Amino acid sequence: MAALALMGAIMTGCSSSDDGIADTPKQPENTGKVVTLKTTVGFDDKAGTRALTADGVKTFAAGETMALVYANQSNKRTVKESEPLGAGDIAADGKSATFTFNLTEEPNKNTRVKYIYPAAMAMADGNENYEALFTEQDGTLTKLASNFDVATTDNLAWVNGNLPGATLENQLAILAITLKDDATGANITGSITGLTLTARDLSHGHSTTYNITRSAAPGPIYVAIIPTNNLYFEVTATDGAYTYTKTLEGKTYEINNGYNVSWRMTNMNTVPLTMEALSAGTIVVNNPRSGMQYSKNGGDKTTMSGNTTITVSAGDKVQFYGTGTSITCYDGTSIAGGTAYVKVYGNIMSLVNEDGFATATTLTVAYTFASLFKGNTMLTDASGLLLPATTLAEVCYYSMFESCTSLTAAPALPATTLASDCYNCMFLGCSSLKRAPALPAPTMTQSCYSNMFQGCTSLETAPALPATTLAYSCYRSMFRDCISLKTAPALPAPTLPEDCYYAMFSGCTKLKAVTCLATNISALWCTTEWLKDAGTQVTGTKTFTTPSTTNWRSDDSGIPSGWTRLNPDGSPYGQ
Repeated sequence: MAALALMGAIMTGCSSSDDGIADTPKQPENTGKVVTLKTTVGFDDKAGTRALTADGVKTFAAGETMALVYANQSNKRTVKESEPLGAGDIAADGKSATFTFNLTEEPNKNTRVKYIYPAAMAMADGNENYEALFTEQDGTLTKLASNFDVATTDNLAWVNGNLPGATLENQLAILAITLKDDATGANITGSITGLTLTARDLSHGHSTTYNITRSAAPGPIYVAIIPTNNLYFEVTATDGAYTYTKTLEGKTYEINNGYNVSWRMTNMNTVPLTMEALSAGTIVVNNPRSGMQYSKNGGDKTTMSGNTTITVSAGDKVQFYGTGTSITCYDGTSIAGGTAYVKVYGNIMSLVNEDGFATATTLTVAYTFASLFKGNTMLTDASGLLLPATTLAEVCYYSMFESCTSLTAAPALPATTLASDCYNCMFLGCSSLKRAPALPAPTMTQSCYSNMFQGCTSLETAPALPATTLAYSCYRSMFRDCISLKTAPALPAPTLPEDCYYAMFSGCTKLKAVTCLATNISALWCTTEWLKDAGTQVTGTKTFTTPSTTNWRSDDSGIPSGWTRLNPDGSPYGQ
């Protein structure tokens, strides 16, 4: 994998002249079916920023491979991985390397070629696999350099029938990140285990999110990103106990450059539940619990009595509190019906105990926050809302955001031990929600995810479902009528209890792939109508991956007509 010689602190810079790059001499004639071709490529050496440091040099290492993208004799775009580099293939102090390709398809040498290094970043269609940056980085320099620090060159003509030499150009910007607690100034980098960077193009409504999962270790945290120009960044970090956030405006991180950044982060566990107005209007609290209070822009607290309307201007921040420990449940209270567009963030536990909410992690009463924002069509963003409880109560978040039709971003759901119906209907009818939060729990409880994303018609990406122990009705109608969902999460549980997947993907008309590893599907209603009308808008192949021994029905309560059954190893069923 890629090796980096690191000599100094990260800086920005530019490219430089080539070093040790030459066209490959004519290849000997190959009389077999395999065409062996070689090329010598290297990195430029401009301004000393070739790698991640001011004086660092990006070098090739033994065992690395590169991808060649070329057209075969039928002009089909073809991708071929090179043979691994040997020590003798590397020259110029690691700045130049000769890669060998054994092609089984004769190339059309009237077309042009492309190189992608490392080969791990090449997709089957010949494009760079930038999707890997979004979910697979671990914050270490070693893995970034080995797997993600992609360098390419394109549109190269054959040279006398041989592969051309070339200078590879890095395609990413690299951030070396140090984090500090804004309140104390303490360096928190070493304790961070999760980091999320979201780059938003506010003028076009586009966003790109990088999720980094790492082991706690001294920093910096290294992240490779697609270059940006004047974008808005949202940064979230967690150490397992606290969640920190930061917003950055007008950030430009240029291609082929490294940046040493230090950000002071706000500990969101210490921030009370806050609604920030994005436009002028009102925020309405219906049926507030006795003792429920609010303040505006950090001012004096006001105790609410009866339905309360709070007039706000764009930028106003309204904080909410409970009194002492007297309010343990907000069932019947809702924050909805106002006229101002808002986002919500901060620690929801300030509603339970205004004095100790920063460290509170236990819910004791059923329906604690049920329907709290239900029907709030002006709520656009809940990504900064903390739901820190690790001990949940039954039905605690039931219908919490139901029918929040403008909601585009959901809060994280970190609890790994669930309670019955805890997330039931939580995002039902959130028609603008495109990405679901992670669901890390290994064991399900009764109806815990029932109807959770039903009617989320914009949902494009489903969360992974790692649980292997299920419960009655736990995935029932979970993604029902999610008409934008194309791929179902893998379902690893070996045994299905009653009603667990009932109507789970019913109405997912664009669904084209399902993986279910269950071998015991004998329980009543466990997959009843789970694929009813699923995939009806898919024109290509629809695949259903499952063990060959599992006895499925041939209908929408099993494997529907028109779906291709595959074994877990990808081979066709029956082979």
